[in-house]
Amino acid sequence: MLVGMGAGEIALPISVIQNRELIVTGIFRYANTWPTAIDLVSRGLVDLDSLVTGHFDLDQVEAALRSTTQPGVLKSIVTPNPTAR
Repeated sequence: MLVGMGAGEIALPISVIQNRELIVTGIFRYANTWPTAIDLVSRGLVDLDSLVTGHFDLDQVEAALRSTTQPGVLKSIVTPNPTAR
């Protein structure tokens, strides 16, 4: 997880990311929210899976982006390899 505003460019260990099948995500949000969110999830008070309301294949990226403007859609996920779901 890359949180906040960092340098414009950074070096990443691509071979490690690929070999371990890691997911690198960037986010820019408010300070000090992660400890609270992690605590809520770890205690089972938040079901993260229920927040994902749409699953899309890689060739459906445009539909996934458009879906986020629809009522009732919280989070749409694009999966490059649908067999990995």
